[in-house]
Amino acid sequence: MRFPVAVALLLLAAPVPGQAPSAVQSCGTCHGEERTAFERDVHAAIGLDCTSCHGGRGGTLDPDQAHGDDLRPLGDSLAVVESCGACHSDPQRVLGSGLRTDQLSLYWTSAHGRLLAEQPDAAVATCTGCHGAHGVVRTSDPRSPAHPFRQPETCGRCHADAELSGQHGMSASVVEEYLDSVHGRALIEQGHLAAPSCADCHGAHGAQPRGAVRIEMVCGNCHSVVQEFFEESAHFSADGSSPVQCASCHGEHAVGQPSAAMFLGGEAGHCGSCHQDAAGTAAGQSLHEQLVEFEERIGATTARIDSAAGRGLFMESRRGYVEEARALLVRARAMTHAAQPGFLVDALSRGDAMLERTTEELDLEQRASRDIRIFTSLFFGVTLTFAIVLLMYARALRGSWKEAAPGTRGAAGERG
Repeated sequence: MRFPVAVALLLLAAPVPGQAPSAVQSCGTCHGEERTAFERDVHAAIGLDCTSCHGGRGGTLDPDQAHGDDLRPLGDSLAVVESCGACHSDPQRVLGSGLRTDQLSLYWTSAHGRLLAEQPDAAVATCTGCHGAHGVVRTSDPRSPAHPFRQPETCGRCHADAELSGQHGMSASVVEEYLDSVHGRALIEQGHLAAPSCADCHGAHGAQPRGAVRIEMVCGNCHSVVQEFFEESAHFSADGSSPVQCASCHGEHAVGQPSAAMFLGGEAGHCGSCHQDAAGTAAGQSLHEQLVEFEERIGATTARIDSAAGRGLFMESRRGYVEEARALLVRARAMTHAAQPGFLVDALSRGDAMLERTTEELDLEQRASRDIRIFTSLFFGVTLTFAIVLLMYARALRGSWKEAAPGTRGAAGERG
């Protein structure tokens, strides 16, 4: 079985008559698997070949000549990083590619890079570990191990490994927790690329562990409105000394779906887990009541609109008012991060005004619809009554004609 395969590889690697084989062709004679992968590599597309990374000499089928004295096997992590970094930190080499030239320097600031600098043989993430080796594609390509859809799988090769994670004092459950979170389900199950992946929160080449940066600054990259209100709260401190951050209530990787119920009770992440005093409890109760009652009013108004639409009334403009009220509810939820019930009053008052206007217009349309039904019923009743009277009168006329008809015929006979 191996002989036909070797023959096929030799035929594929055979140069065009009168032309020396390329490095990919000659190296691919022995390294067929790598050659196949490299054919779809972004580096092959810009004219790089095996010798660009591994050294040696292409164009010869003699292994000793091909390997030469400068062969670079790139068998260890440090060699891989230095080889990739030699090009990717050189502005002239990446000119026109749109790639950044600071990724190598960022890598050395990451937890991975710092450990590798201390222990050159450390089992840490490197360029090929995250991007692949011979079949590298752009990170925007879903086939890339670094694409957002595949990051949990790629990062999980290390961070879901209990033994390896344990060596560094980390939990191996973070990937599973993330996949079950609102972020993970939105990204992986629903395919929303706007949902954060591993690199969005921790950084890519400059990946940082928990605690290296203030969590609210990371979450604020997406939840900017929430961060603005959080900075108005007593929980926030400009110097980062406050023990309360986003993860204190929402968790880190296992971020759940937030709800107004978090303002009640003493479960982890709920207000009562920290605030047992009357003032703290009252504030949480007030926030809960304002949100829940407003949401119930939206639900009741929506039910009325649906009912009216079911009766054939045009309700699209009314739905527009309700959607604006829903938008204000979303903003009110963000406002709760200021932990001040008074912040919600303006937004919810405007929302209530929209709902009241909708309700008033529904009442008017309902009365108009009722009046039309009454008028239609009366008109139909009068018309039906008139039709019955006409029918009865017509029948009476026919009866009178039939009674008079025989006498008329007899009189006509006498005259004859």
